[in-house]
Amino acid sequence: MGILERIRNKPADTEERNIQEYQYGSFSITSFFSQDQDITEEQAMKIPAVTSSVELITSSIAQLPIYLYKENEKGEVEKVDDHRVFLINDEPNDLINGHNFKKQMVKDYLFNGASYTKVERVRNDITALYNLPIQEISVTKYRQLYRTNAVISISYSNTKLDFQPEELIIVLKDSDDGVTSSGILRNNADTLRLALDEQDYTSGILKNGALPIGVLKATSRLTEKAITSLRNSWETLYGGAKKAGKTIILEEGMDYHPISMKPNEMDLTNSRKNTVSEIARIFNVPESMINSSANKYASNEQNNIYFLQYCISPIITSIESALNKTLLLESEKQEGYYFRFDVSELLRTTEKEKIETTVTAMTKGLTSINEARARLDLPKLDIDYFTWNLGSVFYNPENGDMTIPNMGITIDPDNPQAAVATAPNPQGQGQAAQPDNKDSKETEEV
Repeated sequence: MGILERIRNKPADTEERNIQEYQYGSFSITSFFSQDQDITEEQAMKIPAVTSSVELITSSIAQLPIYLYKENEKGEVEKVDDHRVFLINDEPNDLINGHNFKKQMVKDYLFNGASYTKVERVRNDITALYNLPIQEISVTKYRQLYRTNAVISISYSNTKLDFQPEELIIVLKDSDDGVTSSGILRNNADTLRLALDEQDYTSGILKNGALPIGVLKATSRLTEKAITSLRNSWETLYGGAKKAGKTIILEEGMDYHPISMKPNEMDLTNSRKNTVSEIARIFNVPESMINSSANKYASNEQNNIYFLQYCISPIITSIESALNKTLLLESEKQEGYYFRFDVSELLRTTEKEKIETTVTAMTKGLTSINEARARLDLPKLDIDYFTWNLGSVFYNPENGDMTIPNMGITIDPDNPQAAVATAPNPQGQGQAAQPDNKDSKETEEV
């Protein structure tokens, strides 16, 4: 019986370890993130542009707080005080703090396209969060037609632990199965390798090169001993970057001929600039943020807006989705609970711009006086008001009264006529103002 015939005759629930056998039954694929990668995370971090981009993205997201919100049936949103928020932002576990926890999550996401976090629970209460080392993770997928199940395993020494997907916070970049993905180490290995090669070549020239680069030519044939002695003497006198620019003195019968393969003739500087631009595009970071000579936008605010919309936003959205999926109970999802980053910290402006935007929001009635003062780190007032235009209108959110200072009256928005009837007489006679309607005129005539 041939191989294909044996495969066809196997039961449908038999596990197969070959992707080509998918059409005949279920199979599993074991994915190791540390295997089959042309470049490692440690090598990539030796590239300055990569280090700057990774540090910029991870630190920016790590400083953003994550809050739990609830939206009711009327569309009103309120912030919820919950222990899970404390775990994410402050102390995920006994050793690590919230900043490093979020930073490592984003770093794994960038390099490998995935991040796995173990959630420890006591019944429905979450007690700790642990980043799992991505290099020690393997994912085994079991698929039958359109359905996929998976087991995430971590191996260390002789110990192996298996987790179900619902036990982990799984943040993925691009995925068609919900458990695995790929990052820049796999998708952009050629660009990263080119950057390393350029860096190694430049370092080699500065360390070993004789500047100016050239060839020594003798009029007579030299012995092996003479060649070795000449080479050692040349490297001692002129080799290395610290000895560049020295005057070359040749013995009788020796000629020096510069070679054509000079770094400037190879246009190495422009090549490295292009590589930096490519790396900025890989991370979707404004190049001016990692290269001061490439200032594309007129202000830091425009840079921050681009950085937030096109670089940071997709990452934080992926993290928010993963948190909602794993940390919320099904009943909480139905009741409108959700996690969300507060990105206002990323759009910090100057003190003058901050005050101007705060005052504008307050005078337009978007925020109350105390909310505006809180944004400026000022103490709250005993009584809080909203300011609306009619000159200025003070709105008290506690009882719903609206005070118009330039008219000296307080009105109830649900019954404004009652306030008009007790308003002072414009002629200053102290009499109650009468409603201007048809019934009052008929009463006066009678």
